Amino acid sequence: MAATIRSRSHISHRERQGGFTLIEAVISLMLLAVMSVMSYQAVDVILSSNDRSRGQLEDEAQLHRAWQIISRDIMHLRPRGFADGLGGMERAYLTDPSNFGVRFSRGGGPMVRSNPTGVSRIEYRINDDNQLERRSWPVTASSLASEGNLVVLVRGVDDVEIEQLSRENVFSPDWPPINETHDPLSLPRMIRMTITLADGSETSRLLPGLDFDPNPGKDSGTGTDE
Repeated sequence: MAATIRSRSHISHRERQGGFTLIEAVISLMLLAVMSVMSYQAVDVILSSNDRSRGQLEDEAQLHRAWQIISRDIMHLRPRGFADGLGGMERAYLTDPSNFGVRFSRGGGPMVRSNPTGVSRIEYRINDDNQLERRSWPVTASSLASEGNLVVLVRGVDDVEIEQLSRENVFSPDWPPINETHDPLSLPRMIRMTITLADGSETSRLLPGLDFDPNPGKDSGTGTDE
């Protein structure tokens, strides 16, 4: 009988030893919670890194597309005046340094019934939403009568600077450059454009223009190209 009692007592003692105490259970839960938090933080870091990488790729693709469009426009500069809608003619190429903007005539477009010459008027400017936008009009239209065809090229723009190479081989934000007299159809031979984004990053291109000035030193008359 005594042996039986000792055997049961031994079994009961082993069963008590095989279980978890309350303190052990609490510690286990705390460790599990800490590990869960650390795992969540690690996953969050990875996801945030992926989002940043995706955003950078999108920004790079946006800028690449914008430079392609800008380069094509500059490559097709034309010495063609543009009706301002008030009975006058705008220069073939002109800038507004006080409030970024540049307008010029561009050829090489599709020759359709509404625009048989394929020449259009292009304007680049920054809108109120800090976006670099491009507007275009057929050369037969007026910018005052129509909003033109609008395309937003770059978002989150802090500043855009455009400079033209003067006769003195100095880049000037003005066209025609200050202290130089140019024919209304004159075009710059070199153009430098710099885009600064809201995050402080900067990208720049030096683009060949079209060195055209039919009457150097004179500033009268306008005309059209074929």
